Amino acid sequence: MKILVLSDSHGNTRGVLEAVTRHPDADAAFFLGDGSRDADALEEEFPRLPVYRVCGNCDFGTFDPVEGLAPLGGVVFFYTHGQAYSVKDGLDRLAEAAKARGADVALFGHTHEPLCEMRDGVALFNPGSAGYLRGTYGVITVRDKRIHFAHEELQRAR
Repeated sequence: MKILVLSDSHGNTRGVLEAVTRHPDADAAFFLGDGSRDADALEEEFPRLPVYRVCGNCDFGTFDPVEGLAPLGGVVFFYTHGQAYSVKDGLDRLAEAAKARGADVALFGHTHEPLCEMRDGVALFNPGSAGYLRGTYGVITVRDKRIHFAHEELQRAR
């Protein structure tokens, strides 16, 4: 199973669509907020791709939830933008929330910085920001409950 993770596109719809175009074999995508219109375009352009989405602190007028839980490929993903867990001040609250929900992985954005680390038995993964030239996004592969995390760079300008 291949899963794309996007966040903080801030209007860079072209970059979001580029990420999915580069991975036509993706089974699902997470959109972690701050670009709800970009997520709308993603769903419109790729209607068969399941998109799990949350709102970010810059998404106004959206009905997207603040967080979610999704079991994919035998792995439980907790996903949120990150501001509700003060991720700019540390990741302990996020790791605790994910662990309390039985998640194996916590996906988050908000900081615009790619990150992948283990904390208290939970993998924490931030794809970085898809909002800039040379922005980043994440690619997660799950096979036999084994998880591989990667960050990739976008090539297109706004």
